[in-house]
Amino acid sequence: MKSININPSRIRAFGRATETHFVVVTNRSLNETLSIEQNGGYSSYRTVLFEHGQTFADLFKDQIPPRAHVLVISPDVFFQSPPQNMLGAHRKLLAMACNSTPTDIDAIRHFLAVIENTNPEKQQEHIDRFFDLGEKADYLEFSDEKNGTLARFNHLDESYLWSEQAGTLGDGEQQLAPSGEISVLPLRIQDFEENLRLDFNGTIALNGTPILHNGTPSFLRADQARLHGLLSSMSHDAVIATVENGVITSVGADRAPDNPAVAALQALFDVDSRYRILWEIGFGINTESRILPGNHAMNETYGGTAGAIHFGIGLTPYTQYHLDIICPNTTVKTSHGDYLIGGKPSSIHRTRGAGCPCLE
Repeated sequence: MKSININPSRIRAFGRATETHFVVVTNRSLNETLSIEQNGGYSSYRTVLFEHGQTFADLFKDQIPPRAHVLVISPDVFFQSPPQNMLGAHRKLLAMACNSTPTDIDAIRHFLAVIENTNPEKQQEHIDRFFDLGEKADYLEFSDEKNGTLARFNHLDESYLWSEQAGTLGDGEQQLAPSGEISVLPLRIQDFEENLRLDFNGTIALNGTPILHNGTPSFLRADQARLHGLLSSMSHDAVIATVENGVITSVGADRAPDNPAVAALQALFDVDSRYRILWEIGFGINTESRILPGNHAMNETYGGTAGAIHFGIGLTPYTQYHLDIICPNTTVKTSHGDYLIGGKPSSIHRTRGAGCPCLE
């Protein structure tokens, strides 16, 4: 039987463990697979099962101490970030994003290694530089020289929500893991409003790794896999999208007119026009991450060597799927010519990870 060994001392995002308990929340299917090294200076080490019909309120009330570092690995049961008042003042929570896409033992092992290799201090330096330069810029420029695309994002609208899922966790904070993402949306992810837009205009090249997250309504994994397979052609043949005021008005592929991803995107647009909205721009800054081939939510924070962009359309649970497309050829510069993503190691309203902006 395959096994996964969790080494608490190597998860640097949690920080010091003084008078703190280490808790792994997982599903019954993994109970015999996961083992915890009893190191890192914790008061105790325990595994708590999270099953269908349970809520985190139940676990926090009965099974998770008020001072705890909590690692959630829940491929079988949907995990939703608990509100701050439930998390408490002295718990820290990392949740591996492993329910919205199929996640087997090998994938858990791969991304657990990424979590262990992640340097939160390095991420914090990247975040501070990103916001320092971004706040001084009039706009951000997105370009892909390989595919000949160029777009401008007027990013200083005070209504936008900028969120950080990176760096060292403070008490009472939570992140999806592996950490390493800065993202911007027109408003809080829980408050979908289809009339809101990001002021983003130009052309973008969807050329890289697609991640197709399922929502909570009834769905078939086979349908998710089939659609992801069609979209995966954009990994080698770019889809060029024209964006006007945050809405994708057209998609095409000049170099490969029969690219299946073009037809798949058009079908999504035809079934639900909300898929045309460029709902999220994500800046992946986990430079310790390596892409795991396939449909894996935890690829999302991939940062290459100097950060990597991903574009997000659709918003679960309002749409059946949320599609993130990692585009490593796209660079982002400020209006002053400073690189934020790519090129070089790289008033915005910032929110720390205490309120995780994602439904996994």
